[in-house]
Amino acid sequence: MKRNRHLQHGFTLIELMVVVAIIGILAAIGYPSYQEQVAKSRRADAQRALAEAEQYMRRHFSAQDTFAGVVLPAALLTAPRTGSGPAAYNIQLVEPSGVVGVVAGTPTTAATTFTLRALRTGSMAADRCGDLTVTNTGIKDLENEASGVTRADCFKAS
Repeated sequence: MKRNRHLQHGFTLIELMVVVAIIGILAAIGYPSYQEQVAKSRRADAQRALAEAEQYMRRHFSAQDTFAGVVLPAALLTAPRTGSGPAAYNIQLVEPSGVVGVVAGTPTTAATTFTLRALRTGSMAADRCGDLTVTNTGIKDLENEASGVTRADCFKAS
């Protein structure tokens, strides 16, 4: 005598719901970490762009003995670079400032300092680190950062 056995294959609805719940919990834990890593990468791009712009400024000063009249090339104005995704930062040259002196009885102004600023844009507009700055003396700082954020939190070790 033959018995008709129906073998069941597959998963029950409860098993599938448990797996979906576990995946949801892992995603909820992992996604914020992923977002912070992406933000760190974009901040590193902005720091690199600021360093390149700072070197450009120093070369200009070496050739002209002033920061006056310097114009940053378009290639240095965004981070990451054009073509590698949407810009997360726009690099700005805050007007060079200087001291008034007297040359042959005529007052002159020599622009001897500058500040470069990486302004947050796009997906980085709400970044906790705010806008990144660097001065002619190499001082790196933050502007408009969230409460409690320090330079060490936002600038990679050099």
